[in-house]
This record gives sequence, C-alpha cells and structure tokens, in this order.
Amino acid sequence: MIKYIIIILQLFPTIIYGEGQPFEIEIRPRIIDDFKVIVNIEVENGVKKPIDLLEGFISEFDGDGKFKNEKRITILYQYEPPLQPGFSATKSIIYPLIKNKPHNYEFKISKVKFMGDNRIFTWHKEAGFIRID
Repeated sequence: MIKYIIIILQLFPTIIYGEGQPFEIEIRPRIIDDFKVIVNIEVENGVKKPIDLLEGFISEFDGDGKFKNEKRITILYQYEPPLQPGFSATKSIIYPLIKNKPHNYEFKISKVKFMGDNRIFTWHKEAGFIRID
C-alpha cells in the first residue's frame, strides 16, 4: 500500500500540470559521400507555450566514449516564427567521417525563451527549468 502511495505522490506534479518531458530530442547522424557525417538535431516542443529562442550544445564522443569537442548550435532564433506546442524544429551540423569507430553525439539545451516572456531558462532532465536571466 505504501508503495502505491509513493508512486502516486511522484506522479502528482505530472497529473496536476499535465506535462511529462518538455522536450523530445532526437539526434540522427547520416553518412554522406563516404567522407562526412551530417548530424540532424530535432527538438519537439512538449511545453504548452510557444518557444521564441532555443539553443544548446552538441557534444561529440569517439567510439570509446571519450569526449572530443562541443559546438554551440541555435535551433530556433528569435526572429524566426515561434515553435508551437507539439511541433519540432531541426538543425544540422557537419562533421568529418571517422571510419574506424563511429562517433556518438549528444545535445543539451542551454537557453529557452518562451513567447511573451523576457526571462531566459535552461533545462535539465532531472532539475527541470532553471531561470538564468
């Protein structure tokens, strides 16, 4: 019985606010012409507000899991139409192809600005939205 109460209390914020994960991030590397990799980063808006600005960092790891480099990428600029709830935005970045072991890529969101709000947030999978400006 206690186990069920704990599960219900953990789900309480999700039940009240109706939000699960605010972003669905999908990374798709594609090999082009046998010498370069185009990495497509797709972010879906799961928040119930339009987003004006969305940027983050893409990290590159070698086949052994060692960090290689990190680049800043803006998925959505403020002068573009806002990203509506349920829709996604995609950007691409090109890397050279390493043939011995394929590299892995990871995207982390660093800035989010909602339409009609001057505050800027960052988002962390475990901590949620954190105001940074």
